[in-house]
Amino acid sequence: MFRQLTRQIPGGAELLFRLHPIDLTSLLEQAWTFQRNDLSQPVGHPDHRSDIPGLPVRLQQLFEGFDRNQRVFSSTSPDDCRPGYVRWEHLSYAYMLESTRLMEIFRRVVALYREGEELGVPSNGAEHWLRNTEELFFRESAPFFVTALSSFVRPNGDSIRRNAYYRMFGMDLTHPAAEPYPKPTAANTQFVSVFEEFLRETWVGIINVRNTIGPNPTDHAKIADLAERLFDMLTTRRLASNLSREEFWAISTMAWFHLTLDFNSPIVSSLRAEATSPEQRLFRIAERVRIPAHAMSKSFFDVADAISRLLINIETRAFADAANVPVLFNDPLITPDVQTVITHWSITTGRDLKAPKVAPNP
Repeated sequence: MFRQLTRQIPGGAELLFRLHPIDLTSLLEQAWTFQRNDLSQPVGHPDHRSDIPGLPVRLQQLFEGFDRNQRVFSSTSPDDCRPGYVRWEHLSYAYMLESTRLMEIFRRVVALYREGEELGVPSNGAEHWLRNTEELFFRESAPFFVTALSSFVRPNGDSIRRNAYYRMFGMDLTHPAAEPYPKPTAANTQFVSVFEEFLRETWVGIINVRNTIGPNPTDHAKIADLAERLFDMLTTRRLASNLSREEFWAISTMAWFHLTLDFNSPIVSSLRAEATSPEQRLFRIAERVRIPAHAMSKSFFDVADAISRLLINIETRAFADAANVPVLFNDPLITPDVQTVITHWSITTGRDLKAPKVAPNP
């Protein structure tokens, strides 16, 4: 979400990091309020994620602070944050980024800067970033905002995200939790096996898309059936706006740190961690605070946006009809995402989805 906003604010990320925390919270509230709201679609659909209201308009105006906020949501660009057009990333985006351990690493960054000068004295720009990061992500949220999830019932933000990941994907993060979190029985524990089969069958279609001679093992009907099964799993978890706020807050949180690592931002420079890619910046920061980043962080960064777009397409039932399945193999927008997901899912899991299937012994 924050990465979308930087495309709409004059000055981009540098200005975003310097805003007051209430301005940043207001931007998120407006993004929630201006989400796509196609009432012809069921609640949970990517164009109708939730019916849970944000702040009333009269209160939003109190928290705007300056009129730049409103302009952020009134551009004419077709892929931005116009009223009624905001579509945020899929929960899978947050899962992939959090798997790098960036949350623990940046929590340690903030702690060391606040506890002393082991990391040096932060630059002016880094100080703005530190204040906003601590206010937004490492303290109790102000009540009544859509992003205020922690409470006496669920006090730990890390556990809230892990619970959401498990419910949606039946997956834990790649690193152990600091404390146990509730694992509900209503979870998509078959997601990984079905999704991997969908990717394997789709890869068969990609490598055979121009096969005009000889047998073509691509099974369009099977791919459509797998896509429909994934649709059923994912949308079942979203009934009645379920997990909508958790998803919004998780992807907003991870997008803040993703944006921080997208360039040599003030905090990156203050840590003397300049590099040419997000994962290299993360590795250098991890060395400074002595918390190892995941060795496969590059793949997690590379796959995050692509898997988000792919699963959103699945949730719109874009591939549920066998007649539409070929777009997975030869569409200039969809196929690169599929190839990226197959490649990096294979790397991060160690399961080669491109390997030919071995026929069972007779």
